[in-house]
Amino acid sequence: MESITKEKKDNITILKVKGNIQHTDTPTFEKELEKLLEENVLKIIIDLTNVKLVSSSALGTLIAMQRRVKRKGGDIRLVITENEVLRVMQITLLNRVFQIFGSLPEAVESFKKLSF
Repeated sequence: MESITKEKKDNITILKVKGNIQHTDTPTFEKELEKLLEENVLKIIIDLTNVKLVSSSALGTLIAMQRRVKRKGGDIRLVITENEVLRVMQITLLNRVFQIFGSLPEAVESFKKLSF
């Protein structure tokens, strides 16, 4: 994984991931998500536009974090444009766990319709 950048848009936190999320990158990825939970962030978008591969351990981290965020009344939404990553999400049925969008503006707009 090359980098993770964080930005705020209204009350939505966006994590932009660049580069593949390998097994060895999972602790760093998890640490970034943990920080958001500690800050009590409830609206999270993870932009995977620049990711072509997500390891199984990173998928496990996503699932665990989604559960924890949902328990607090929030949600994690994903932006995926890479067919291979989208296919993995569909094969693992994670497209039923996460709302997946084809663009960042769509994901941001989906949160604006909610009040939490």
